Amino acid sequence: MEVVFLVSSRFCSLVPVDDRKLSFCMEEEQKMGKLQADTIRKIVNPIRQVFNSNIHNFAFQEHWITRFLAIGLDYIILVFVTGLVKDLVFTDWSFSMIEYFLMMGAISFLYFVITESILGYTIGKRIFDLKVVTVNGNKPSFKKVFIRNISKIVFVFLILDVIGSYFTAKNLHQRYIDKIAHTTVEKL
Repeated sequence: MEVVFLVSSRFCSLVPVDDRKLSFCMEEEQKMGKLQADTIRKIVNPIRQVFNSNIHNFAFQEHWITRFLAIGLDYIILVFVTGLVKDLVFTDWSFSMIEYFLMMGAISFLYFVITESILGYTIGKRIFDLKVVTVNGNKPSFKKVFIRNISKIVFVFLILDVIGSYFTAKNLHQRYIDKIAHTTVEKL
């Protein structure tokens, strides 16, 4: 009888085996490999379905592209407004980049909350014919608008909000915080 040492199987590692035990250990090793592959498939398949289901959905793409363009336009405006506030109000204060972005976050938060609660849209949303509504289609309250814009204080949180909503969404037209506030953005 030849002695073989198996090092890759959890069940049969470093034990001398004959042909029968070698066969058993190889079967166990294949089962373990299949279990690992099944576990990976369980994780990857839902992500793959989300990407595949929306990658060719033109209405989905159009909605998010329009929203990105609208918020991009709003942030271009906010960069100039923040610069003006810095130059006109804080003339002698030298801002670091972090302080500038925090001030821009505060200004953008106020801008989004005020315009969306009063008008239902920002300048960017208006240009791209979008409006903020509750999930029932009504005008959102100040509280709901306040909640949905919390992630805009720090731009990184907004990015995480959008990415998180993509992977956890049932309604892919809502950001994650939109779900909490029971709001969405739709065409005018």
